[in-house]
This record gives sequence, structure tokens and C-alpha cells, in this order.
Amino acid sequence: MAYEQYPVAVRSFSSEYGPPYSSNQVLRNVCGQKSDASHYGDNQYAAAFRRYGDFHLHRPSYIAFPCLLSPKWFPYTDFMECSFSQPVLAVSVQISENFFPGSVRRILAARHGCIEDKGVAKHWQVLWQYNESAENSKCCSFAYHFHVITFPKTLIPVDTIRIEFDFTESIYYYQLEAVKLIGEKYIERLDCDPMEHNSDGFGNRFEQYKISNEITSKNLMKHTRDDIIDIDYSSPIVSVSSDESQGIDSLPSEILIKILGFLDIDDLSRATRINKLFYNLSKDPGLYTCINLRPFYRFLVDESIIHISKKCAALQKLDLSWLGSNNQISTPALCTFLRNVPNITELRVSSCQMLASSVLETLAIYCSNLKLLDISYCSNGLHLCVSWLTNLKRLKYLDMAHTLITTSELLCLLDKMKNLEWLLLGSPSLIADQDAVISSITDNSCGPLKGIELWYWDKISFSFISQFLYCHGRTLVQLDLGWCLNIGVNDILPNVASACPNLVVLLLTAHHETTDAGLVDLSKGCLLLEQLDLLGSRNITLSFLQTLIMACENLSFLDVSYCAKLSIEDVANLQTLSSNISIKHVQTYLHESNFFRDSDDRSFVGF
Repeated sequence: MAYEQYPVAVRSFSSEYGPPYSSNQVLRNVCGQKSDASHYGDNQYAAAFRRYGDFHLHRPSYIAFPCLLSPKWFPYTDFMECSFSQPVLAVSVQISENFFPGSVRRILAARHGCIEDKGVAKHWQVLWQYNESAENSKCCSFAYHFHVITFPKTLIPVDTIRIEFDFTESIYYYQLEAVKLIGEKYIERLDCDPMEHNSDGFGNRFEQYKISNEITSKNLMKHTRDDIIDIDYSSPIVSVSSDESQGIDSLPSEILIKILGFLDIDDLSRATRINKLFYNLSKDPGLYTCINLRPFYRFLVDESIIHISKKCAALQKLDLSWLGSNNQISTPALCTFLRNVPNITELRVSSCQMLASSVLETLAIYCSNLKLLDISYCSNGLHLCVSWLTNLKRLKYLDMAHTLITTSELLCLLDKMKNLEWLLLGSPSLIADQDAVISSITDNSCGPLKGIELWYWDKISFSFISQFLYCHGRTLVQLDLGWCLNIGVNDILPNVASACPNLVVLLLTAHHETTDAGLVDLSKGCLLLEQLDLLGSRNITLSFLQTLIMACENLSFLDVSYCAKLSIEDVANLQTLSSNISIKHVQTYLHESNFFRDSDDRSFVGF
């Protein structure tokens, strides 16, 4: 008999639209029993992610410090992990997507609450993967989609699923309202071996799964762990003699190393098994200067990352984001890795469950050359003592969005950071005195700031932001004040226009009091604007937006969704001014997709 259940918790995720202390569009909104009547459209009680499309890839902060590229087989940009109270032999997952659906690309499952010595696998197994040619995986409506994903029954009980998304082609913020896991209820007997639970042969099937999973894991780990089990080249090797060699192995070693330099770590690990020559060449430290381990989070464990680190004496850029899921990597192992890479300059550990204050202490002691550090969305409930980072004197880029840091520790850190250029502090949770932080940045001159993100800093006073802009506005090229509601009671545009002549990106999401007069000031003072978010502005009108578009010739992104005085026809007129501008207007999308249906009595929850 099928057993249906909703999530009881969201264990980990890559990004989140709302702040952690709120119920507004946070991922934990998928938890708990849902009603049968779903809301079409933008719903503040649904789950939403922080970004969509590829607009953030064109922002100055990303251009200055671009992420390491992922292989084509790993197109996923975001994820969320949902835990359930009852382990089941899963057969399907139902996802209610209420706003701009169609970005789900893969579903995985694992047993989080298992007893490891009983042999229950904790590694992720893929249940379903997006097939572009399958009609049932496509969604044509922007409004609502009830996505039912079926797959063969899992051979082991699972209580955690991981949903992975690709938002690069999404045209607006994606939302999902509910997730339901369906399967056969599994009751664990404590007085017997887990392989003996069922009389229908489940024990045999479980044993077969273990053997199959071990073989698969070993093959994959050879790729991702970079040959942890060293190849024995003492035995005879079949190879072409030097006088007959006319292939690639006849080239000088310098040329071969240059060629190998175009491979990622997965392909490099495969190259070690070609022959003895490639095995030796693949040990060259110069091949391991930039490593992206994010795509291999499923297979990496303590032993593998420690082994990889031994080849990384020359490592400069490292991406460990998403690692540590399901407790596969421990905090001590991460610390050991960092001790072996003293020359690293860029480190991304976003959404890493094993990140703790001891990791930051290790960074401060062994990785003093860091210029970039991304510890965003490490929301594992652990308070991070960021005061350790004061030793990183060369830091230029710091992303601490959605992490648990206190006001006093942040003030201590900012007082020592004299070279910061990019500071991302979105969605704070423990920062009570936000004005004190802004005042510290203003007074202590923590660096020649080029960009700052204050997403959801809803307690900042208008006067403190104005003073900050007066001191740092000349160097600013990127400014995010989205959902700073305490500022939004005033029109900040005149201050921005007079203080920030070099601004390229300006995000003023939910600033209700933005006026036409402010747009006039902006069109005179910020002629370099490329991206502008005015979502929710109640007072701006068509004619002044036309003036702005004509003045800012580089403008390529404009969000005017939920602007009360702009109609669908007005947005169409704006679009005719330039074909290079992507204008975001939710009402236009919903109108084009026949969002409102006469026979539908479900409500639309707008801005």
C-alpha cells in the first residue's frame, strides 16, 4: 500500500529568496501537510530560490571573480534536500510548482537516519533525471504545474530526497509549493540483520544492490578521488616501443602537460590509467591549479579529498561547494585538505554542511594568500566565528550571505579588512544592529568597495545608507538594496544618482516609494547602468522610464514587475525602444500564457 508524506525539514540548500528568520518565500515552506487548493502565481508562502537566468553572470562581481566551469554533464545551478519522518521504498515524487515551473532536472535519494554499521547505504542514488526528449518532463504554462515523477522502486529505504534544478533558462523567479514522497512503508526490525526484513526476497535484492553500488562507487571514485588506490606499474605493461611510437606519447613532456592542462580533474584521473607515461605526467602540480569538485559531491569522502590535496601544492582556485552532503565529508578532513594548499587564492565552500569555525581558523593560519572566500548558505545551524578571518589581509571578495554571524564578530572583521572590494552580506539572521555595521564600513573604510549586497537588511536606516553612499559611492559599480524595507519608505534614487556615477548594477527590489523624480536623477547621474531592478515600485510611470532607457544606452536588464502604474501595453512600448533590453514584467508573462482562467477559482497571491 502506497504511503504518502510531506517533508518535515529542509536539511540543506544552495540558495533562498527570503531571509532565514522569515516565512516569506523560504524553502522550509514546503514542509508540513498541504491543502488541496494550491495558489497560482507568486505566493509568499511558497519556496523560492535567489536567482534565475544568467544575468548574475554579467555583473561586475562575477566578471572580477568568475566561478570555475562545471562539465556539461553537470548543468545544475541549485538544489534542496528534504527529510521525511518515515523511511520508504520510494516509487514516486510529486512536486507542485506554482510559479514559472519546469526547472527540475534531477532527483536523488539517500537514507540519512540510518545506522551505518548495519550496511544501509548513505550515498546518493539517482532516482530520476531530466530527459529533454520526454514530453512529460516539459511544461508550457507559466502558472502552475503538478509534476508527478515516477521511477523504479528503490531497493533500500530512503528518508531524504535531493531535488536539483537548472535555472539558467528560467525567465523569472521559480517557486514550488509542495513536495510529496510516495512509497511502500518500511519498518525496521532491530532484532535482525537489515537484509532479512522481507520474505519476498528484499534481503537478496538489498545484497545485490550493495554489491552493485560498491562496484559503481569504486569506478566513480577512481575518477573523482583521482586514483586513491595507486596503480601498480611494477607489473609488465603493454606499450608501444619507442622506435615504433608515432602517436601522442611521442611528443615532448612539456607539450603533453600543456595538453593535459585543458582537462578537468575527472578527465585527469582517467588519463592516469592510459599508460605509465600519462600516469607520471598527471602528477605534475601545474595541472592542479584550478579544481572544481562541486560536480562530484556524490562520491567524495574524507579519504578522497585528502588524497587529492596531496597533489595540490600549486593549487590557486578551489570550489568545494555542495560538499559534505549526508555527512560524507567531515570537518577534520576539510581542515586537513586546507593545510595542504597554502598557496590558494580563491576558495568557494558555499552550502557545505561540514563548515565550522575550526575551518575558518585553519584558513586563517594556513591560507593567508586568499583573495576570495565564499561561505554563503552554510546554514547548518552552526554559529561561525568569522573573527578568525581577520588574518586574511589580502581578501578582496567575501560572500557571507545567509550565514550565522553576530554583529560584534562582523564589526571586528570589517575593522581589519582594508582591501575588500566585494562584500556580499545578504539575508542576515543574527545581525541585530545593522546600522552599526553600515557605520563601521563607512567610518573604517574597509577597502575601495566596488560592490556590496545588503539583500533583506530590513533594519538599516535611510540616513546610514545615505552616509555610506556619500563615502563609497565613487568606487561602487554594484549595489543591492533589495528588500531593505526601512529604506524603502523614502526614495533613495536621488542619493544614488548623486553619489554613484559609475554604477553598473542597481537592485532596489520592493522599494515602494521610488518616484519619477528619482528616475530623472538616475538618468542624469548613472549613465553606465546595465541592470536595474525596480520590482514593486508603486509610483513610476511610462514616460520617465522611457527617459531612463534612452539615457542609459548600456541598459540590458530591467525588472518592473508589480509596478502598479505600468500596464502590459506600457511594457510593450518600453520594449520597442531597444531590442537589447530584457524587460521583466510578470503580468505580461501571465497574460501571454492565459494565466487567469474563467473556470479556475483559486486565488492569485501577488506582490
